[in-house]
Amino acid sequence: MKLNNSPASAAKRRPSRWLAGLGRLAVLLAGLAATACSGKPDAPAGDPAAATPAAEAAVYTCSMHPQILRDEPGDCPICGMNLVKKANMMTTVPVPAASATGTNAGGTVPAPDEQVLSRVQLVQPSPTADSATTIIAPGAIAYDPRRFENVAARFGGRIERLYVRYQFQPVRAGQKLYDIYSPELVTEQQNLLFLLKTNDPDDRALLKASRQKLMLLGLTAAQVRAVEQRGRPQLSVSVFSPVSGYAMETGPAVAAGASGMSQQNSAVPEGTALEQTAQLAIREGQYVERGQRVLQVANTDQVWARLQLYARDVAAVQPGQPVEITLNDRPQSPALQARVALLEPVLAGDAATVTARVYLPNPGGQLKIGQLVTGRITPPAASDGLWVPATAVVDLGTRQVVFRQQPDSPRLLAVAVVTGARRGTQVQVVRGLRPDDRIAENGQYMVDSESFIKPVADAQ
Repeated sequence: MKLNNSPASAAKRRPSRWLAGLGRLAVLLAGLAATACSGKPDAPAGDPAAATPAAEAAVYTCSMHPQILRDEPGDCPICGMNLVKKANMMTTVPVPAASATGTNAGGTVPAPDEQVLSRVQLVQPSPTADSATTIIAPGAIAYDPRRFENVAARFGGRIERLYVRYQFQPVRAGQKLYDIYSPELVTEQQNLLFLLKTNDPDDRALLKASRQKLMLLGLTAAQVRAVEQRGRPQLSVSVFSPVSGYAMETGPAVAAGASGMSQQNSAVPEGTALEQTAQLAIREGQYVERGQRVLQVANTDQVWARLQLYARDVAAVQPGQPVEITLNDRPQSPALQARVALLEPVLAGDAATVTARVYLPNPGGQLKIGQLVTGRITPPAASDGLWVPATAVVDLGTRQVVFRQQPDSPRLLAVAVVTGARRGTQVQVVRGLRPDDRIAENGQYMVDSESFIKPVADAQ
């Protein structure tokens, strides 16, 4: 069979090829149109599916050598570990569709700061403090130093006999403490006896002065009469206790026992309870000088309760206020009723406390020195300034601030304030707030470790 390759036959075949190509194009366009009509509608704006990117090809890497990247599982060419699929770090957050009014379809979402502020409890300052607040002040029983009687040597001499042998030995008024020999005292007695023997009427003034001098040197009127009756001087003279109480020493032994240091003629520390069995440093045969303190007698018919007040409570306590004293070791005993006698103007101790003195009668010696007590003071209701919870005030060291709500805004602004007294869980604000202000009840809630507060000065 021969093919007809003549130019005339080729010209006849060209129109048929163009028609076939046009037919295939028409079929393709018809298929595309059918697909468009039968496909899904476009996703609306804001649909999460519209924001999802096309799936990316999986990438495998080595957990030990992240520079190894492969498009299929396998082993790491460096360490031989199995390659793991690399997580896709690109994430898409769905965006809510906006309404015609500009707000989100699900409602208005508050800013993060507003979400925090919406949970802050706000309070208003109170013009008065809680009158039921009671100040609790721990303390201890101490000596009343005004009832210490010093027994000093009025003349130099030698201790012949000592009747007090140990610390805190009980003594009565008029009881013998020690006998002393003094050449000076013997000479004065001889002068008296000489004037008596002369019996010169012109010496009456001298005789009276001689008796007076012996009494000023410590002899009693009975001792002077005994010398005159015997007609010879008394070599050893007794010294008596001026009051009833407990004999203590004021020399080196007391200082060493109280503070571990030896200091001549040091006074007994107030409230120090020394060991009763400790011996006295003074001994029989020891010489003393004129003016030297030999013994000290502490009378405990009245004692002090020394209560410790924190500096923040001092403004609420005044001398004359009633105070109720309870004994810590006898809580069931009736409370002692007394009044504050004095506030010492000194901050003492690491806790910076002020001592309040309370005088307590102790006729039977029931209260012991060093006994722990608790004082309860109920101050009157205060009406000065504004009172806020103590937790609302943030102490920055050099000043105090509160967080005040701004007018027509939920935001809080740090405002510097001046604080005064404190009553329990309340603190007085002297300057910086108005009665209609609203502040955060807990100011510490508004502060974190990265905050730097810059309070504004709001002069009132």
